[in-house]
Amino acid sequence: MTRPRGVVRLALRSAACTALLRARGVPTTGLVRCEGSFPLVHTDGTVRLGAQVSLRSRTGRVELGATGGGTLTVGDRVFVNQGASIVATDSITIGDDVHVGDLVGIHDTDHHAVDHLSAVRTAPVVVEHDVWIGRGATLLPGALVGAHAVIGAGAVVTGVIPPGVLAVGVPARPVRELAVLEGWRRA
Repeated sequence: MTRPRGVVRLALRSAACTALLRARGVPTTGLVRCEGSFPLVHTDGTVRLGAQVSLRSRTGRVELGATGGGTLTVGDRVFVNQGASIVATDSITIGDDVHVGDLVGIHDTDHHAVDHLSAVRTAPVVVEHDVWIGRGATLLPGALVGAHAVIGAGAVVTGVIPPGVLAVGVPARPVRELAVLEGWRRA
């Protein structure tokens, strides 16, 4: 039995991507599946990737990592789509089975002061397990997204989103509860 060339190409690309990440000091618990371009990786802080992480960078590179004293922790079976930016200055934690849509931004800092009287705001961001973050959503410093929640496309999360809800809007607010069976996870 022969394998299609695309499968072999993806396997070789993923092996090369995993080797690149490990060479940059990013411990991985397994092969990191990389489609398209290699991710843009920041490793001045601590970065940990779980098993079966998938990064898709076909039309826009995934940017991930940690700067300075920051820590980025990504769980198992996490999918990050093209153009997403997840870079920790303080702490970003992403649980298992999370799907991050394309062009999503997850930020634990404002990066600069808003005015001369304000300090730069920095606060940990936590995304619990089995969360789906829709296209173009933004999570800001201090965001906490509960397990099994769905963040709608273009939403801006500024605080706490309870578990098992669909949250949409700017700022994101729950609009309905989701039916989630015990032990269920998104495929």
